[in-house]
Amino acid sequence: MNDLKKLNVLYIEDDAATREALSKFLRLRVGRMTSAATGEEGLEKYRTYSPNLLIVDLIMPGMSGLEMIGEIRRLDKNCPILITSTVNEVNTVLEAVDMGIAHYIVKPIDTEDLERKLTVLAEGILRKESQIRTFERISLERRGAIEDAVRREFLGILKSTSGKGPQDVKVLLFEDRMELIAVEAFTAVEKTVSTNRKNIAVAEQFRKLFYEEISEKLESCAGKAAGCPMRITSVSIDGLKRIDRIVLTIV
Repeated sequence: MNDLKKLNVLYIEDDAATREALSKFLRLRVGRMTSAATGEEGLEKYRTYSPNLLIVDLIMPGMSGLEMIGEIRRLDKNCPILITSTVNEVNTVLEAVDMGIAHYIVKPIDTEDLERKLTVLAEGILRKESQIRTFERISLERRGAIEDAVRREFLGILKSTSGKGPQDVKVLLFEDRMELIAVEAFTAVEKTVSTNRKNIAVAEQFRKLFYEEISEKLESCAGKAAGCPMRITSVSIDGLKRIDRIVLTIV
């Protein structure tokens, strides 16, 4: 089967004529193609359709392509992104490179060059998908052992690094990710700061920085228990409920 047919592409371009022409080209080649006219719409459709490849115009009114990529990178550090740009946007392209783009295409778009780049990206995506180990294939007994091991390690890391253990810790395994949930893990200082609701955002940011500092320890303990490398892909803190949620994904 053609590798391109495995691609689920989201294409974001504000120029209607360009978007319509390239969308038609893509629909004939990839498995699924969705388009958006703005960065805001692109971000919404990314969340809805979970594409495995993005094609993004950098310069758009409202939310620029660069701003949209930044938002998506907070959600997903690994989704391949191909950008389109004009020659005079070199500085913006260089900025996008720092955000982890896979390729870029100079406008007007050479469709043969685009198809070659899409083929390379599709091969990489399929290779990665074929190598992914999923927790769904693991027996219930083994899943329970992994969850218990990570829970013990997570508790120990929190106690040794912050001086305080959480009220409760939960470890949940999904298809290709692990979620660590800590309840009432705030330190005395963080609790004092967050007593004033105006300061909750400050306390939440502090907790995120704390998890950045201990990220290698968390990734190491999760990977050791799971038997495969894992990386933290998101950290969310609910300062009102005092719940920390850390998501690690198999890499």
